[in-house]
Amino acid sequence: MRARELDVTGFTEALETLVAALPEAESATFIDDEGEAVDLAARVDPFEARVAGAVLSLPLHLARSFARKTGLGQVLGLWVVGDRRAALTRRVGDGLDVVLVIDGTVARPRVQEALCEAAELLRYEAALAGDAPGFEVEARTLASGSVRPVAVIDRGVRREVHEVLGVLHEESVTHVLVRTEGPRELLLHYDRETRRWRRG
Repeated sequence: MRARELDVTGFTEALETLVAALPEAESATFIDDEGEAVDLAARVDPFEARVAGAVLSLPLHLARSFARKTGLGQVLGLWVVGDRRAALTRRVGDGLDVVLVIDGTVARPRVQEALCEAAELLRYEAALAGDAPGFEVEARTLASGSVRPVAVIDRGVRREVHEVLGVLHEESVTHVLVRTEGPRELLLHYDRETRRWRRG
């Protein structure tokens, strides 16, 4: 780990733990919505970590603006892949994100899991525990054995499903396009093995 150029904060431990846990991690930068580094941990020059955070704030802003205008929902993160390195982001709270830069272009599941864990720790430290992004689907099982969504709960907001627009069954996943109140169309994915829903 490089010598610090910022004072130690309540966020330092989560960032340093994230970088130390991943051999491919070059830096982890906790940024605000203007791309300013709140805190960081790095194996590279801390200036590079600051630049990574500042640069990634623009596509995050653009993606969120697009999502709002088109009703896609909340942007929880981005994955930007270059020739030799990749950068992943994860939302911590309103206007706060963590940016992880890795050496290599493949983000193993463990990388993504560690990033999510760090975001949760940062969220807790920032007293944003109640701001955690939540997604849940209420569903009922039909006589045929298939599962039909009846409501979607997103960040504490419950929206009833008014219409199922289409269903596609694949090997272990069922894809369901629904229209909820708003009106909004959502693509939902149901893993029949784990019995879990995720948003498209």
